[in-house]
Amino acid sequence: MKLSTIITAYSQHELTKVHVWECMNSTRLPDEIIVVNDGGEDNLKDLLKGLEIKTKVIYAKIHEDIPWNYTGARNLGFWLSRGDILCMEDNDHIPSRGLYEEAMAHFEKTKEFGRVLSGFRTRVEMKDVLNKPYEEWVNLGTKPAHQDTQFLLREVYMTVKGCDERFAGRYAWACADWRRRLDRAGIKTGSLTGDFRVVVDGEVNNLVRRKSYTNYGLARERDGHTQSPIGTLNFHYSWEQL
Repeated sequence: MKLSTIITAYSQHELTKVHVWECMNSTRLPDEIIVVNDGGEDNLKDLLKGLEIKTKVIYAKIHEDIPWNYTGARNLGFWLSRGDILCMEDNDHIPSRGLYEEAMAHFEKTKEFGRVLSGFRTRVEMKDVLNKPYEEWVNLGTKPAHQDTQFLLREVYMTVKGCDERFAGRYAWACADWRRRLDRAGIKTGSLTGDFRVVVDGEVNNLVRRKSYTNYGLARERDGHTQSPIGTLNFHYSWEQL
């Protein structure tokens, strides 16, 4: 089985560069890494070209700056990918060195689960990630696994028809919709023992937290169903293999 890692990013491109480098230093090298620049600054491609490329790396750029369009960015990453197993990552969720190897072994061993999550998230500081080698990142504590940072079978993504782009601009609202559709499709979720390193940055994390709590509240109606915002978003993009 082949592994496609899909990383979505809007800002903090130096962090995305480190993220891609750490992916290429995993004990199980991804067969391809697809980085989707979701309407952010254009310098990300040049930063990635400065890395020692160890596997297939595809860089894609969404031309429109659609706020919080990670739904569309993930769909684009999927359509550019070729892997049997997809790993969906935000740029501030960096896999631990052995996590890819554990995930692939999990899927090869059992077909019971359509997707798996890491065991937990280890919080690390931005300044460590940008300035120190992986082994020196200080553990600031752990949190439960993030539902949207995940490994899943390719057919699962197709079964639920990908992310609903109508939820762009509704951070966490899209997360609620994604989990609802997985549940309705009967997709079982397993768990790994390894972790993702989630990068802590005060200003960005506070902004995300405010948006997240607000939109989770909007998404949850009394009957437990998610109500979609009005309208479907489309965008233009370009891509190349680095």
